[in-house]
Amino acid sequence: MRCNNCGWENPDNLTRCEKCNSPLSSGASNRPAHQQPVQQNFSKTVNEAMVFPDSPVGGANVCPRCGYPMRPGMMVCPNCHYGATEAEAPARPNPTPARSADKRENTTPAQGTVNPWVQVTSSNKCTLEPVAQDGVDNPAILHLKGDAHELNRANLDPENQTITSKVQACLTYEHGQWFIEDRSAQHTTFIHVDKKTALKDGDIILMGNRQFVFHAE
Repeated sequence: MRCNNCGWENPDNLTRCEKCNSPLSSGASNRPAHQQPVQQNFSKTVNEAMVFPDSPVGGANVCPRCGYPMRPGMMVCPNCHYGATEAEAPARPNPTPARSADKRENTTPAQGTVNPWVQVTSSNKCTLEPVAQDGVDNPAILHLKGDAHELNRANLDPENQTITSKVQACLTYEHGQWFIEDRSAQHTTFIHVDKKTALKDGDIILMGNRQFVFHAE
């Protein structure tokens, strides 16, 4: 027997609803037709008007802008807010303007991890400027770019016979610093010291015409 109060199906021998304890009366239930439980199994979302045809939703209008169903008497669409004044309508984010072809971002991936707060600049450039000498043609300044360079007579001073025609020395750029290494057979590559310079064990120091080997103890 169906309870007129809550709609619970009770056994026929009960006089009070076992769910809400309301008195049970014999005969058909007097609940409205649209409140009767629907004995259907749905496997997907359905239109409410199909399930409850007598519900006010069955006569719902649709939004003229987006087609969202609106109950009778609704003046503003709950989906797109059509019908609301400008002050009532929620603010919409401005669409991102399309970038023109000449303002496209550079998509070339960076090589290695960089500090985002420091501008990355390349420092693997150097120059070798010959000291001018009277009475001879002085060579041009040698501009170098890259991590390793072999120096010889051809690129330093083509007319100077004291510089070997093979490899006099090698310049390398490592860990943000330039290094020079002698490669000549006669070991005639030197650095003129004009300020405090770090020495390591085994360095050869030329003072006057005498060479000295430096050893740290």
